[in-house]
Amino acid sequence: MLISRDQILQYLDKNFGLDIQKIDDTTELFSTGLLDSFSVADLLMFLEENGNFTVEPHEVVVENIDSVSKILDYAKRKIETVAS
Repeated sequence: MLISRDQILQYLDKNFGLDIQKIDDTTELFSTGLLDSFSVADLLMFLEENGNFTVEPHEVVVENIDSVSKILDYAKRKIETVAS
């Protein structure tokens, strides 16, 4: 199941209290400290549950989860891999 931009933004708002009006697709979430390392596990569980895929330990890197666009790209790749 594809994960949408709106789902991610709503999740960030609801679970981490981020002002999603100030977040665009390229806003760095972890690199800037908007989210901390404890948020990673929570976000990864959200992705696994909503995308119906498993996040592998070696995939937990900033390049995959540091912004909304990176999260969307990562989730899309994972979902496409599972579907094939």
